[in-house]
Amino acid sequence: MFDISIEDLRRNLQGTTPVRFSYFKKDGTLRNATGTLNEHLIPGEMMPKDSSTNNGENLKYYDLEKNAWRSIQIDCSLVQIFE
Repeated sequence: MFDISIEDLRRNLQGTTPVRFSYFKKDGTLRNATGTLNEHLIPGEMMPKDSSTNNGENLKYYDLEKNAWRSIQIDCSLVQIFE
């Protein structure tokens, strides 16, 4: 387990394998997730309908455990990746 930046997490999420990570949500609770941004790992029916970019105030990712899109505040206090 190691700490990374949101930009590093974004790059990891775009890789070929799912990423196990954790972060503190806005309400202060710890969230564990397994996610991706790799279109080959996201079910077709869950692919975004538009071509909007992922560079706003949140990092959007597809949660493979919840089978839904989630987001992380760019200024969240901690991001850790599990290997």
